[in-house]
Amino acid sequence: MLNILVPTDFSDLSKVAIRYALDMAKKMNGKVTLLHVIDIAQHAASMRLRLSSLIDELVKIAHEDFEVLLAEVNKMNKGGKPVKHAIEQGSSFVDTVAKFAKKNKSNLIIMGTHGASGLKKVVMGSNTASMLEASSVPVLAIPADVKFKKLKSVVYASDLLNIQKEFKTLLNIVEGEKPVIHIIHVAEDRTAATAAEEKIDKVVAKSGYKNVLVRVLVNKKAVPPISEYVTKIKIDMLTMFPHKHTFFEKLVKPSVTKQLSFLNNAPLLAFKSK
Repeated sequence: MLNILVPTDFSDLSKVAIRYALDMAKKMNGKVTLLHVIDIAQHAASMRLRLSSLIDELVKIAHEDFEVLLAEVNKMNKGGKPVKHAIEQGSSFVDTVAKFAKKNKSNLIIMGTHGASGLKKVVMGSNTASMLEASSVPVLAIPADVKFKKLKSVVYASDLLNIQKEFKTLLNIVEGEKPVIHIIHVAEDRTAATAAEEKIDKVVAKSGYKNVLVRVLVNKKAVPPISEYVTKIKIDMLTMFPHKHTFFEKLVKPSVTKQLSFLNNAPLLAFKSK
């Protein structure tokens, strides 16, 4: 069962993630927990002796904000499971969310982003990007205008370094919807492509999941062929498991971000693959 965690600062963007999470949970028989983090480090340097009283005030305000937010959530969540909420204090937003996710046994974190231009900021240093480094569970970044719909088509861009574990993780999240999963890999030459196809086929066969399309593309560069493929089909989610110096890092360089307009309409599922 999906146990979704949604960090919130009570902004409109976080409400986009909340609405998506609620709809996803209802569709997949999951549950949602909302988390607000009071970042102590953000205030410590300037407040010093008054920090304690400031934290007390911030906690009070957060409780008041949650009252308003939960009234909205209850209207959105008719027919869904009750939504839990929590307020945590910590010296780092990312570490606090990651620790809470572990304690809460969350298996998916959902956060908002502004789409392609926003994604560049997300991946290049925002809280969402940092979550990819710190979180032991997948992070789903939702563009501002995207609402949850039945997952019919999911693209998984893989470098094959840890495909068996990654594919299993993906299935744990989306299998209930039975989408077509497009596994895409870019090989430098035909020989490498043949070996890649064989490796992917073995992993898919072992998983037992039938609804898979394998596309091994031959190209010296990873981003253009994947971008071209994704724009040709209507996708409901793009999935990547970033490793150092691989497709994910190339994908988010400023020089190629302009190629990613399709991410305005597709949630991005990712976490740091080990």
